[in-house]
Amino acid sequence: MRTYFLDFRFPIVVAGLEALTTVEKGRGITKRFVRRVGQLATEFGVNLSKREIEQAYDLRSEVAHGRSFLYDLHGVLPQSDHRSLYDKLESLLRTVVKNCLLDEKFGRRFADDKAVLANYP
Repeated sequence: MRTYFLDFRFPIVVAGLEALTTVEKGRGITKRFVRRVGQLATEFGVNLSKREIEQAYDLRSEVAHGRSFLYDLHGVLPQSDHRSLYDKLESLLRTVVKNCLLDEKFGRRFADDKAVLANYP
C-alpha cells in the first residue's frame, strides 16, 4: 500500500474489500460487490457512488488480469479521477478493518460466509 503506483494499489485495496464482502462464487459477483461495498460506504459515511464502485471493480479487473495499465483505462474512468477514487476506497477499507479489530460485535459480521450474508444481503 505504500508504493507510489496506483496500478499496484488499486487491485490490493479492491481485493481487501472483496475479501470482506464476497462469499459466493459464480455469476453476479460484481453486483454483489457493488451492493455490499455501497452498504459499508453508507454505514461509515464514505461518499462512494454505485458508479464509482463499479468503476473501481472494472479498473481492478483490467489491471489485475494484465489487460492494461491505469493510464490507458480512461474509457473506464478518466485518469484525473483515479487518485480520488482510490483514496475513498482505501479510507473505507481502513475504517472497516479498524472497526473489525476494535469492535468485536462489528467484527463478527465478517466471521464467516453466513454472517456476511446475514449482515450484507
